[in-house]
Amino acid sequence: MPDLPTQAVDSLHAIKGIKFPANVRFRQILVTGPPGAGKSTLIRRLGGWSEEGYLDISRKYWWRSEMLSVRPREIHLGLPFTGLSNALSVYDPEFLVQDPWPQVDLARIALPPRQLFFLSVDWYRRYVFEFLLPPPELVFERRSARARHNTHPVDAQLSLEICAAQTAAFRQVAEYLHEKGFYVYVRDGIESAPQRFVDSAGIEVGTARRRRRFTLANVLARLKAISARLGFGVGRHLKLRDAYRLGDTKVRVTLDGRPIEITLGLDEKRLRLYPETRLDERGNPVKVGSFIIVDPETHLRQLGGFLRLTSKSWLVLGSDDPVQQAIFNYPSAVDGHHLAVIYGRDGLVFRNLSDAGTTIAPIVEEARVVRLNRLRRLRDRRRSRNADVAVANLLASSKAIRMGRLRRLRDIFGGPIELLPRDEALQLIQKVNRLMPNEAYRARDDRDLPGGLLTLPRSLTPIILADLHAQVDNLLTVLSQNAFLEALEDGNAALVILGDAVHCEVDGQLRAMESSMLMMDLIFRLKLRFPEQVFYVRGNHDSFSEELAKEGVPQGLLWARELSELRGAVYQKAMGEFYRLLPYVVISPDFLACHAAAPKSKVTRKMLVNIHQYPTLILELINNRLQRASRPQGYSRRDVRHFRKRLNLDPETPFIVGHTPIDREDTLWPNVDGIDHHHVLFSANPRHVGVITRVGETMVPLTYAVDKLTPIINALEAEQPVVARAASTAGEAPDDVPATIAAAPLSRLQRGA
Repeated sequence: MPDLPTQAVDSLHAIKGIKFPANVRFRQILVTGPPGAGKSTLIRRLGGWSEEGYLDISRKYWWRSEMLSVRPREIHLGLPFTGLSNALSVYDPEFLVQDPWPQVDLARIALPPRQLFFLSVDWYRRYVFEFLLPPPELVFERRSARARHNTHPVDAQLSLEICAAQTAAFRQVAEYLHEKGFYVYVRDGIESAPQRFVDSAGIEVGTARRRRRFTLANVLARLKAISARLGFGVGRHLKLRDAYRLGDTKVRVTLDGRPIEITLGLDEKRLRLYPETRLDERGNPVKVGSFIIVDPETHLRQLGGFLRLTSKSWLVLGSDDPVQQAIFNYPSAVDGHHLAVIYGRDGLVFRNLSDAGTTIAPIVEEARVVRLNRLRRLRDRRRSRNADVAVANLLASSKAIRMGRLRRLRDIFGGPIELLPRDEALQLIQKVNRLMPNEAYRARDDRDLPGGLLTLPRSLTPIILADLHAQVDNLLTVLSQNAFLEALEDGNAALVILGDAVHCEVDGQLRAMESSMLMMDLIFRLKLRFPEQVFYVRGNHDSFSEELAKEGVPQGLLWARELSELRGAVYQKAMGEFYRLLPYVVISPDFLACHAAAPKSKVTRKMLVNIHQYPTLILELINNRLQRASRPQGYSRRDVRHFRKRLNLDPETPFIVGHTPIDREDTLWPNVDGIDHHHVLFSANPRHVGVITRVGETMVPLTYAVDKLTPIINALEAEQPVVARAASTAGEAPDDVPATIAAAPLSRLQRGA
């Protein structure tokens, strides 16, 4: 591709003192360029997200990457090169050892679809790519200066020719993205004016985009599609009072907060749709503005999942979706695409897609059919009253089940959820430490102690959490949702916590350590109650190291000091002993997990068992992060692949880590950095908590709205009897209280839904 000329943009405005084109908005900006170009400096001046993200633009749907949700953002591009099968960064050894350096394979760069409708996403205008492309001589000078201080390992292999090749690769990509219709600007440095690509006559090139021809038919088609997605223009507006058999016409049901039963086929499969809620401090359900769909035959009786319907979105129910098949166990009579459910502006829209048909009905205590017209008004009043009674019964039943679990959790803890007295806390940790030398499912190392590898059997369904960071209500929410607690009590599940249960990360609470003590008290109680089903994998915060700090707060040293002052030096020593007895890696036929990272070095099962002999390996597993331009020592897709292979696991076995949340809003990120079956879990978000479990043969991520459970449990009277578990397994109506998201599966069966 010949180099396109550029010229300075005439119309500019300043953002945080830096000149940008007048049409560029702050939240559009993505900054990229070769190492040493000044990306981090630019982002810091903008006050954007400075943690550099790796974006493989050869992968499909890269434009939907979670990292792009936070902007302005510094990104480093993974590029497809001619003759190389995998996308690489320009600092990857595979690129640098090539002679000559390969050209970017532009044909392999994935492109988003064009905007077809007015309200659909225009990916080509959502982002503005700012390419920082200083002269290679200047980049070489900067990086040479950095190399003398050893601040950037990426500068270890450096020459002017390397800098020129890297800059040329980014220039080539900038021209290509511009010609395909993206907003692309280049500049030599932060203080220089942005440049746009033009032709030899000075006319901007590459921005013309083909649109649909403007005709009345196209306009009507667009309006029809938009209205269908938003729930407008449906065939019939229905206030659901009786069972209604769907035909070919869409039906909009008025939102009244009442649950709905959905019957797929004649009577082949029944599902229930409930308003999604969370519990407040008094134990009352509070609606959160979305719906969940559950299987009443299995919900609360066994570990399962949910589907979640959010505002202005839609779901297609059917057996073609492996997630739904795992959760709902559809019979053969349910079609691959059976029913579409749309959450419109003022109602739920149902559209039957199957010849077998669908029926929707309000969930009522008793069907009352009165057909005489003269009694219609009386009929309406009775049905409304009966529906209200039925919903009240459902709420009371589900609340009773949930309260029963909370009482059992209080019983496990031995009283209110509050810090244990000093002597009682010491006795508790000493009991746990006496269990640890004989912990189940761990091969013994050469010291005759449990090794660093925890191998769980297939018979235990995993319940995986990571990085709770002293959020006690997050742990209590998970234990009181689904059938997790019952599965632990029955011996059918294993709770696996991937480290870092301590050290609160909420702004203003970095120095608070009492919540960390309370969290460990609760985990120790769980370990004593379920010694062969509760496991803690060591993380980097499970330490008293002086190097452990967050925003300048030495949390490791503070943790040691607070433990010693509040609970004594003997307790602090016992906590250190607990840390020394922990595993570092957990494997099962379902998943592979550790706290932070796949090791870059060669590793075997024997090495993991005798991990005390390999301190460098320990640091990798609990401290390393994903590879970035500023962190070339980070782990990559190849390291994840080799980690699975060396442990004789299936290539599609999910690899789960914590340690590195991708943004500040979510709690779970599947297929991070474009690495298939590689998932990051962060369970300390104060609003919602992520957990990964197995439903059928599928590993499924679930997200629960965090309930305010500590005051609820503490308000329970100790003398009240625990609600019998039979109440939750004897066919009670499904719980409409859980605020649950059933997201894409994390198994070898299917990657996304």
